[in-house]
Amino acid sequence: MPDETTITVPTRLYDRLLELASARGLTVAQVVQRLVDGAPSRPKPTMGGYRSGGPLAAEEIDRELADRTRFGLPSDG
Repeated sequence: MPDETTITVPTRLYDRLLELASARGLTVAQVVQRLVDGAPSRPKPTMGGYRSGGPLAAEEIDRELADRTRFGLPSDG
């Protein structure tokens, strides 16, 4: 006999699981197992940051930062 445990779920959720199980001719445990098995796995974390097709030139960065209006600030001129 497999190991078993009890989970507590709200009555409305259990009723929905019971309806689903009944409609498919399954037990509630089988429905839960299928839902868990069918859940997508979490994607592998990736490194964050900026990715560009080309290298970042310091001059381009300086130009972008010099345009104060891009940051909602009044221009210096």
